[in-house]
Formats: sequence, C-alpha cells, structure tokens
Amino acid sequence: MEMARRDDQRVRLRDVAAQAGVSVGSASQAFGRPELVSKEVRERVLAAAEELGYAGPDPTARRLRTGRAGALGLIVAERLGYQFTDPASPAFLSGVARAMEAGPMGLLLIPDSRFREAAADTVRGAAVDGFIVYSAPRNDPRVEAALARRLPVVTVDQPRNAPTPFVGIDDRAAARSAAEHLRGLGHERVAVLSFVTSLDRDGRMQLDLSVERLAGYREALGNAWDEGLVRTCRPNASEPARRATLELMRDEKPPSAIVAMSDVLAIGVLQATAELGLSVPDDLSLVGFDDSPAASLSSPRLTTVSQPHEEKGRLAAEWLLQAIERGESSPTRRRREILPTELVVRETTAPPKRLRS
Repeated sequence: MEMARRDDQRVRLRDVAAQAGVSVGSASQAFGRPELVSKEVRERVLAAAEELGYAGPDPTARRLRTGRAGALGLIVAERLGYQFTDPASPAFLSGVARAMEAGPMGLLLIPDSRFREAAADTVRGAAVDGFIVYSAPRNDPRVEAALARRLPVVTVDQPRNAPTPFVGIDDRAAARSAAEHLRGLGHERVAVLSFVTSLDRDGRMQLDLSVERLAGYREALGNAWDEGLVRTCRPNASEPARRATLELMRDEKPPSAIVAMSDVLAIGVLQATAELGLSVPDDLSLVGFDDSPAASLSSPRLTTVSQPHEEKGRLAAEWLLQAIERGESSPTRRRREILPTELVVRETTAPPKRLRS
C-alpha cells in the first residue's frame, strides 16, 4: 500500500499505521513498548515511518499519556564548561551514568548562570521526572524552583539544609584529617587555599562545603590557625592558586605547609614552587583534596584527601530513579548517606626544616 503526502501535510501515527498495515495501537507500541509487538510488526512500522518521514511520537504527547518525561535534571554549581574541566565533575557524572544505564533515560544539565532567574525558569520548564542538585549554594533560585515542582529531588554535597535525601561526605572531618597530618609533622605556619564561602556579599548564597572545610582546618590547627594565611581562590583552578602561593612564599615569614581545598588548587601550588625554585616537601609541605587522577601523576605525587565522587553520583541517581518508580510527587524520604573519606599520604608532606636540621 502506498500513500501520497503533500509537503505541507504533517505525517501522523495513524498514517504510519495505515502504511504498515497495522492498527494504530500496534504502531504506537512499536515505538514506545517494542517488547509488546513482534519483530516483524516493528520492522514494518519503522520502514513505513522512514518512508513517510515520520520521526516518532510527539514527546510532549508521550509525557501527557505516560506521565513520564524520560529524563533527569542535573542542577550543577558552576558554568557548563566547568563540568568538563574540573576533575571531580566527570567522575561524578560517570556515577550518574552508571545508575542510568539500566533504562532509557536522558540527562538534562542545568548549569549556573549570571542570570539566575533565567536559569530558574529553565528548571520550571524542564521536561524531567526529577532533579539531582549537585553542590549548589543555599537559596539558589534553581533549587527553590525544583522543590516547587513537587518532583523527587536528591541533593549531593550542598546545600545541607535542603529538605531532600542527601548524599555527601563529612567535609569538616575530612579537612580536619588533612590539617592534623600537618600538625602531627610539626608544622606551625600552615596556609589555607580556600574556595569562596558565598556567592553573594550578604552571605545568603552560602556554600556549606567551603564553610565546613574551613571549620575543619581551623579545629585541627588550633592555636596555629592564622587568618592572615588564608587565601580565597576563585575559580577552582590552578592559576589563582599559583598566584596566591607566590604571594605567600615571598612573604618575610612564609608558611611551611599549605592545605588546599582541591587537588586542582594543589597543582597550582606545585607550579608556583617550581617557579620559585623551591622543593616540595623539603621547603614546603602540601595536602590537596579529592584524590583526582592528577594527584598520583604529579611530581612529587600529591598527599591528598580521597573522596568517592563516582559513588556519590551513582547513589544519587539510583535514589532518584527509585523515587520516580515509586511515583513520588515530592521528596518524601529523608535518606542521608555520608560516604567515607581517607587521607592518602604520598610524597608532598614531611616535617618542617626546623625539625630536620
């Protein structure tokens, strides 16, 4: 059977069904539930669709019919390009992908923007079945928009006060372990390379992760804590850390050790010490955070705090998919998973010179 079609006439599912010689219901199942029709019927329907130029059922109509969009929304803290350059993000996304491989689900990335209300509008209109919030600040309009939609939401890392299931680490304890290691070696002048603690001036958009890590460093250093040795690096990149280290090490009383809130910042420290002709750890001890691939490949190999980025992503996506499958219309289960961290001692820490002379 052949069917003529005018160029201005939209092909519909019933046209494909007629061309294939099957019912509209069978044609619909061939696209949406192929396991319910024979291979022969599916092949006839697909061949007819290709011949008529039919791309498939309207996704909006499918969502109205099934109540599912077939996608998850991922609200991330930084601009889109950052997700492909920061070592932690690909590991986290890999975990999300692992959990999603079991079914035909898509992933919509919703990055930060200077125009936060516009980004919140993206959340309000996103065709998704639920959201993962990955390391966002408090009072983020995107998070508020996600919660207002009454869809399942899972939070990773921050904000800590979100009324949702939470996956993360004990950032304060992890940071404390890094600083305690340096104090145990005898270091008394320890500098800190920190992330920003808020995305606005009045502190409403507080970054809980940064606040907690600073608190952990402060607790471990005790009387050795010196606010004058804290440097804020933005963005989380090696260049701000390199500049901060050059300034610190050119001071009349330079630190004997540095703790950095990420391995990326720690790499910037290594760049600066090479530029100054200093040896790590002979002239300066260094501890990073994350245990990214670069940590074991740097020279010297970086002492750092290891955290399970991939496991965070996997758990968050699994929980969200389970909530969607249960048909939850809002975050009803306040599950909380604090994953373990570990201080990995390699080659960038040693007692200070005054204790070795």
